[in-house]
Amino acid sequence: MNVLHTADWHLGMTLCGRRRDKEAKEFLDWLAGVIERESVDLLLVTGDIFDNGSPSATSQSLYYRFLTAAAAAGCRHIIITAGNHDSPAFLEAPREILEPLNIHIVGKAGAGHPGGTFLLDRPDGKPECIVAAVPYLRDRDIRHSTPGISIDEKALQIRKGVQSIYQEAWEAACIMQPEDRPRVPVIVTGHLFAAGGKTIEGDGVRDQVAGFIERVGADVFPAEAAYVALGHLHVPQKVAGIDTIRYPGSPIPVGFGEAEQQKEVIIVTTAPGIPAVVRSVPVPRFRHLTTIRGDLPAISDRINELRDTSDPVWAEVIYDGAALPGDLMGEVAGMVEGTPIEVLRVKDMRLVSAALSAYQSCEELAELTETEVFRRRMETAEIPPEQQDRLMTAFREVRRDMDSNEPDGGDLA
Repeated sequence: MNVLHTADWHLGMTLCGRRRDKEAKEFLDWLAGVIERESVDLLLVTGDIFDNGSPSATSQSLYYRFLTAAAAAGCRHIIITAGNHDSPAFLEAPREILEPLNIHIVGKAGAGHPGGTFLLDRPDGKPECIVAAVPYLRDRDIRHSTPGISIDEKALQIRKGVQSIYQEAWEAACIMQPEDRPRVPVIVTGHLFAAGGKTIEGDGVRDQVAGFIERVGADVFPAEAAYVALGHLHVPQKVAGIDTIRYPGSPIPVGFGEAEQQKEVIIVTTAPGIPAVVRSVPVPRFRHLTTIRGDLPAISDRINELRDTSDPVWAEVIYDGAALPGDLMGEVAGMVEGTPIEVLRVKDMRLVSAALSAYQSCEELAELTETEVFRRRMETAEIPPEQQDRLMTAFREVRRDMDSNEPDGGDLA
C-alpha cells in the first residue's frame, strides 16, 4: 500500500495582507499529480487544512476541488484529521456525504472516543491497513479541570491524558485486526508538538496543549505502529530520530522564516510483516520569498542580484546598518522600482533594539531634558559620532524655532 502523508496546508493564509490562494491551488494541482504518478492508495492529511475555523468560499472551493481531483487520480482512501487551526465541526459537517466516497474526516477526540479507526481494504476486498486517526487534542479532551492544581500537576494530567488516548486508539485498531489473516500494518496519526521538535521564528506554529505545558515524547505513540503521521510543526523532520515517526512540514512557506526551507510530502509503503519504507518527495517552490538584510549598500547589492529573476519576488527587508537613513522606506522603494521585487515588509533593527532597551531602563523620563533624551536615542541607535554632531545641531535649531514660535504660557509637551 502506498500512503502519501501531508499536513499544515493552511488554506486561506495571508502574508503581510497578501492572499496565498494562487500558491495553494498550484500546490494542490501538483499534489494530485503526485498521487497519480506514485499510485497512491491512501492520502493522510494530518491537520491544519485551513488557516482558521471559518474558511473563505475560495478556500473551501480549493479543498473540495482537490478531493475530487485526488479521487480521480486513483486515490482509494482519504483520511483527514483536524488541527488546532481547524474547526472540528466545520470539517466534520459533510462527513456523511464524503464517507461513501472513502473520504473520512476526524475532527475531535476524547476519553472513550480516541478519534476514528478505519480498516482499509484492497480493491479485491481483503484487509490492507488500519488507520488510528487521532486529531488535535484540546485541553478539555484530555483532562478534567481541577481548581487549585499546580502547573506540574496539570502537565502530568496532560501527559497521561495524551498517552491514554493513544493507548485507546491502539486497542481499537487491534480489535479490527483480521482473525484469519496475517496482521495488517497500523498507521497512527496526531497533531501536536513532539519533544525536540524544530521550529522556525515566524512560522506561526502555536505551541499549545500537548505542547503548551508539556511537549510529548515519542514514547506516547504505540511502538508497534508501522508509521506515525504527525502534523503541527512546519519543518520536515523525524521525531527522536525515528524514521517512521514524521512531520512532513508545511508544503508552502507560511512566512519569510521558512523561505529557504525545502518543503516535502512523504510517501510510505507498507505491507503485512514488512517494515514500512519511508521517503520524501520535494515540493516545488510556487512563490519566491526572500529576506534581504544588511546596511543600505548590502540591501542594494542583493536587490541588484534579484533584478533579472524571471519570477516575481516577495521580500522583507531588514535594515541593520549603523547609519541613520533619512527615509528608509523611500530608499528601499527606489531600489526595487522597475524590478520584479515587491517589498512586503521593512524592519529597522535599530528601532527594535531601542524599544527593547527602553524596557531595561529604570530612569524616569521626567528626570531628563529634551536634549538628553535625543542624545540617548542616538546612542541606542548606534549612530556614528560624526552623524550625531550634525543631528544634534539640527535638533537644537528645531528647538529654537519651536521656542520662538510658542505662544506665551504654551507647553511643549
